[in-house]
Formats: sequence, structure tokens, C-alpha cells
Amino acid sequence: MRRRERDAIKRRRSEARTKRSVKRAMRSDRPSRAAAIGRITVSIAIVAALVFAARLPSAHARTAVGAVEPSFQLAGGPTAITPAPGVNEWRYLAKPGPTVYDEIALHHVALGTNPRQHRAITLLYLPGTNMNGELALQDPRYSFPVYLAARGIDVWTMDYRTHFIPPNLPASEVQKVMKRWTNELFAGDVESAANFVLSQTGSDKLFVAGFSRGVEFAYLFTAMHPGQVRGIVVLDGFLPRRPTVAQPPDRIVDDIGGAHLTYEKRRALMQDVIQNPNGPAPLPKYHTASENLMHVVYDARDFGGHGGLANALGGKSNPVVLARLLISYDRYWPAVQDYENPFTPALLASLKASRVPVIAFASTNIAVKWPAWVYESAVSTGSGDVTFTKFRGWGHLDVLCGNFAEAKVFAPTLDWLRRHQKSAGNAADRDAPRAHRATGSAG
Repeated sequence: MRRRERDAIKRRRSEARTKRSVKRAMRSDRPSRAAAIGRITVSIAIVAALVFAARLPSAHARTAVGAVEPSFQLAGGPTAITPAPGVNEWRYLAKPGPTVYDEIALHHVALGTNPRQHRAITLLYLPGTNMNGELALQDPRYSFPVYLAARGIDVWTMDYRTHFIPPNLPASEVQKVMKRWTNELFAGDVESAANFVLSQTGSDKLFVAGFSRGVEFAYLFTAMHPGQVRGIVVLDGFLPRRPTVAQPPDRIVDDIGGAHLTYEKRRALMQDVIQNPNGPAPLPKYHTASENLMHVVYDARDFGGHGGLANALGGKSNPVVLARLLISYDRYWPAVQDYENPFTPALLASLKASRVPVIAFASTNIAVKWPAWVYESAVSTGSGDVTFTKFRGWGHLDVLCGNFAEAKVFAPTLDWLRRHQKSAGNAADRDAPRAHRATGSAG
């Protein structure tokens, strides 16, 4: 018999003995076998659970604890933006809460007629207090979203829940709804909006821009989800500087109308300026409706009273443009957000560790320290890549839609977005100590 054949016979006999041993062991130890099968079943279940969890969005891509993940549905579009040929708008609506007023929306503004077309740069814009994502201004000279969209940026603007409160809703009903509309709730809405934008565009990260209070939301989103943010565009806003304090029980809702300039009178003034800026002023001491509005925004006490809201008297903005923007404001805002500081030490640490680059623009007419607050917040991301510009003699709205905003805010932002999209992923470039402070003027 050849050696190869003898070896094969030995292997077969060895295998037979092993099988018999296994059978005897299984017959003599039934409980152990059952336990082993149970352990295997549990192990399989654990592995399956881990695999399923791995397929879920990561923690930074889900809504805040207790929030409802809304489903955005197409509600309109494409609608052509006439002053910007080729630019269209789509509107998506979601309902993240229990009442008819708990709605949020996204406006997608982009070149072309295909909303799913891939565009290299994606930007989510978060408006300020009482503002919304509607394109009240469509001329790219005065509209930040339209200017960027006309130059190839995939722009998304957001409507907060406040946009869905009718201005004539009884105060008692408004209070019932708004007393629970905290910063945390709005942060969850921003998160849901960002997740939808990322899923629609196929982007792994986006740029987040904000104006005024929208800047606070932009920083908050970055602190909570640093892995989703490629850069922050700051339009005259900063981190909250006050600690959380108790909310007065008699202040639940803020009305944009005041004791003297009520909501109705305010709206009538805006309509007069839009329809006939050189027509008669509501107040006899002013010659025209336009002059009346210029003084209203210049003298606004909540903004320092010296051109803090807008400096149309100094030629920094156009009263008709201001009227078109101001008439689009939502009437009510939840006062609770003025008494909260959502930035815990952990979130501030997360923001500092994010090293997200920032470009920031600051007005100077509201308060002497205002530009410093904007700058200090801009460097709070821990990035060595911070570009900062302040504008002497500018008011708050002059940064957003003033006569010089196109050249001094919109165009530099576009250049910054393009440069940072190209350098994305280059950690050495991103983390280099390049903090830059520039001083601009309206001249």
C-alpha cells in the first residue's frame, strides 16, 4: 500500500473517532448543550443589534432627546427668482410638534430646475429674531441667499416655528404655545433641518450662516454637531453673554409692535414706504414716509438709538429695501429664549475643540463693545482660521441688506466659501494659526 493511501485511511479513522466522541458528549451533557446554544443565540442577537446600530445615524446626526424627527415634504416649487435669472426656490414643510403651529420649513434656493442636482458648496442660513427664511428680498444686491445661489451655492434658509403663528392669533393662545418654545427645542429643529439638507444634497458637511440670533443657533449647532460643519458665516451676532435666569411669569411672548409703534402702525408704515416712499409720512414732523422710516430704524432704542438697527440716514441702507424686509418679520417670539443660555461648559468645550473656521462681520452702531463680542465669539471655535471685519458707521441690518453689503459682505463670503471648500480635509491648512482681523468701512 502506498504511503499516500495509508495517510488517507488514518485521517478517515481519526475523523470517525472524533464524531463518535462528540455524539457521546452531547448525549451525556444535554443541559450544557442547551446552554451553549443559548449563548450562541444571545451572541448572534448582540451582533445583529450592533450591526443595526451601526446603520443608524450617529448621535450627532439625530435630533435632541425628546424631540420628534420630522419628515420634510415638498410644499412648493420650483419658483423662479426673477431678479436672478436661473435661480429657483423650492419649499419643504415639516411638522415636528403637536399643535397646528408647530411647523418648520426650509427654502431651497439654487441655480437650475433640478433640486437634487449636485452642487459643490451647501450652506444653511439661520435668520434672526422674528425673521424667517422667506425671500422678502430677491434682488441679489440686497439678498444674501439669492446672491450666493446665483453664483452656484446650494443655499437653504429656515422658517422657525414662529413663522406659523398668525399675527392676529389671540395673545392667550400664543402664550400657550410659546411658553415651551425653548432654545433647546429650536436647536432640535435646526438639527432636523440640517440632517434633511445633508440627505438631500449628499453632502457630508455644510456651511452654517446666521444673522443676529441666528448666529447663536449656528454656534449651538456646531457645538452639538461639530462633525457636520465645514465653516461658520457670522453676520453681526455672537454667543449669549448672560447666564440663564428665571423668566418673569408675566413675560411669555414678545410682540414686535411697541407701545407707540404698534404692530398695525408698523405694518402700515412699511406698506407706505414700499408703495410710495415719497408720499406723506404718518407722523407730521417728517416730510415723507421714507424719511419717517429712516428715523424709526435710526432711533430704535433696543439697538442703541444711534443708527444701531440701520443707518439709512447715513446712506448705509435704502429705506425701501428695509421696508420690504421689515414687513416680512413674524410678529411674535418666545421670550423664554432671552432668559436662557444654552451653552453649558461641555458645549463650550465642544465648540472650542471643533476648530471650525469662521468668517465674521460686525456693525458698530449698536454698542461700543459690540464688534469685540462678535470677534470673541468667532475665535471660540478654537480655529486658527478666523476672518473678522467690522464696519464703522454701520447698523445691524446694514450688514445683511445695506447698500454696501454686496461688495463688502456677500462677495468676501463667496470667496471664503470657495476657498474653504477647496481646502476641506487639509488639516494642516485648516489648523494653521491664521487668525485675521480686518477693519472695513462703508466707503
